[in-house]
Amino acid sequence: MAVVEDLTEDEAYLWAILSDPSGLDIAEFAWFSAEEKDGCFRAWPFQWRWWRNVTQQQIDQCARSVGKSLSIQVRAFAFPFIHPGQEMVITAPEGNHLDAITDNVETRFINTRLGAEMLVQGRSGVKHRPFHMNFANGSRIMGRIPQRDGKGVKGIHPIWLELDEAQDYPDSGWTEIIETLKQGSVGAVWRAHGVTRGMRDFFYKFTQPDSGWHIHQLTAMHRPTWSDEERQSKIQSYGSRDHPDYRRNVLGLHGDATNPLFVLHRLMQCVDSDNESNYNLNEYTFIKINNEMVLEQGDDILPLLDFPQSHMKYKNFWIGMDVGYTNHPSELVVFGETKERAKDSEGGVKRIPANRKTALKLLSRIRLERISHGHQVNTILWLVNFYKPHAFAMDKTGLGLPLFQDIQERAAIHPEYRIAVDTLKGYNFSGKILVDFDSSVEVDEYRGDIIQDSGIQRNVLEYSSDRLRAFVDDERIILPNHTDMIREFQGQTWVYDKSTMDMYGRKKVYSKGSFHVLDATRMAVLGFAQNAIEEMTKAEKHETVPSIFLY
Repeated sequence: MAVVEDLTEDEAYLWAILSDPSGLDIAEFAWFSAEEKDGCFRAWPFQWRWWRNVTQQQIDQCARSVGKSLSIQVRAFAFPFIHPGQEMVITAPEGNHLDAITDNVETRFINTRLGAEMLVQGRSGVKHRPFHMNFANGSRIMGRIPQRDGKGVKGIHPIWLELDEAQDYPDSGWTEIIETLKQGSVGAVWRAHGVTRGMRDFFYKFTQPDSGWHIHQLTAMHRPTWSDEERQSKIQSYGSRDHPDYRRNVLGLHGDATNPLFVLHRLMQCVDSDNESNYNLNEYTFIKINNEMVLEQGDDILPLLDFPQSHMKYKNFWIGMDVGYTNHPSELVVFGETKERAKDSEGGVKRIPANRKTALKLLSRIRLERISHGHQVNTILWLVNFYKPHAFAMDKTGLGLPLFQDIQERAAIHPEYRIAVDTLKGYNFSGKILVDFDSSVEVDEYRGDIIQDSGIQRNVLEYSSDRLRAFVDDERIILPNHTDMIREFQGQTWVYDKSTMDMYGRKKVYSKGSFHVLDATRMAVLGFAQNAIEEMTKAEKHETVPSIFLY
């Protein structure tokens, strides 16, 4: 009969760590954290109970910034130690969502000695496209996106599944996962994590009491970093504690039913998801400039504005700008007009037929953080001089007004700035704008009051949003695989204002938040759409504007 010797103290300690099925113990044992004095990772107190729960089906209904993505990393790091020879799948709606998680998981293993030693042949144990990590004990971690038809998660049977950004997960993906759940897998744990946004979808359904899923509802107040100052800041930002976005993003409540500005799969059809494409690697340019970088250049921003000459193959340019300074950055986007379409059914680029309308392709994005008024003016003038756009559209209210006025004043003194004045278009998101003419109103000759007689006006924010939505639905906009930008587009929602009614129906109220790139894109598309209208108002006679402008 074999004799089993008593474990040493170190062996017993290690055994206890590996016996924790949540993986939290081994994460706190092995991870380095620069934020802690002893260099060890420490979970927040409220996260302990949350992460240690190993109920078979769990779903997190979260406010923002409570650690849902970190919880995936914790369990992924622990998985090969706890489940030898088993498979874990991490899934998210799109590649940009998934990469943000798997890149961090990969970094954890490679930069942690204990984790690196578990990998098969070190870094060679990690593969991409699709993502998977192979471990010496036969365990495997895989990354999957559902794809439009759900086939990316069809037939998976992992012992552990982590589903991130559940609020954006497509119905087809949910359907395949539900079918897998029905088949059952002994000992399997399935966890979904999402941020509430008011949609009445699968995520909403599974966070209801009778769903059969164990629900974790987490508010921003769970964080130990939450303070009265942050609370007041959020209330001020959203307008009140009763605002739907405060209830969702801070309290983690679903709130009233809302609608996404974009249908997810249609938006992603406009995104070049191939990170190795010439567009993503070479053509698209993202320039991020802060005040420190400007000072390093002798208080001159112009040397930091460097764009490829290849952009000049495009003939028509449209620029949009969302103005900020301290709390929020300024965002500028430059679109080139093209006959390309975003994608074909196989993900490649194809041309728009000659008889079709052109598309807008994002060529440059510039983020200005804490950049002074004067340098922002110089940036605008430089962009106008380089691209010579048909329209440079920006908000001429708030911080945008002095920029707009300064450029006009410079042109009055310096004729070389005249092109900027002719190009610059100022709009007010809360105001109204001419969008069409009523053909039933007879106006034979052009008169100064033609707009008053037959002009149709709409709210600028609603009209620009509808025009951008139409561009997305028609695949007439091409976007790079830029994660934070795509998240903005996905995060914008709206509800109807039940107290209003006009010729277009009830007005829309859009969710508040950091939508700076989206607002800049709205401006660029608005400049494009308004170009034809402005030309019409210059004509000697009134002709009906094509119905394309009426949305």
